[in-house]
Amino acid sequence: MSRLIVIAAAVISFFPAAAIAQAPATRPPANQIQGKKSPLVPYAGNWVGIFEGKPWMILNLSVVGEQFSGALQRTSAVDLNDNGELKKVSEEFVTEPLVEGRLNPDGLLLTVKNEAQAERYLMKLTSESTAEIKMLAMTMPPGMPKPKPWKLTKAGVAPAKQP
Repeated sequence: MSRLIVIAAAVISFFPAAAIAQAPATRPPANQIQGKKSPLVPYAGNWVGIFEGKPWMILNLSVVGEQFSGALQRTSAVDLNDNGELKKVSEEFVTEPLVEGRLNPDGLLLTVKNEAQAERYLMKLTSESTAEIKMLAMTMPPGMPKPKPWKLTKAGVAPAKQP
């Protein structure tokens, strides 16, 4: 009888070890770099700019390794008021694929390509679910005010409550 107990104890103690030994190797998540959360992850997602209750800008950003992929969809034309704020947006949308997304101390520098040229934007996070984006190095027609940064909200993330 004692021999049976010894065999049973050996079998019971062996199976958990066998299960652990046979467990598949796990890879760190794609959003982690060497055990740390990638600083790119907070920028990933679908960001939406709303004007008069309708989306006028949609920025889709995915992290692939240590780089971004995605596209910017926006209305084809905007009118600004004298303060550089949106006054009117067109109904037609254009899609500009992301050429590069690079994090720098000022935020995320985005380069998108349209039919005519590359355009550059700077995106700054203002919370985990909100950001501001502005065009960089743009030439403005005479008399047109320089645009203020546009507000974006991350789709699927509830905005933080304000005190």
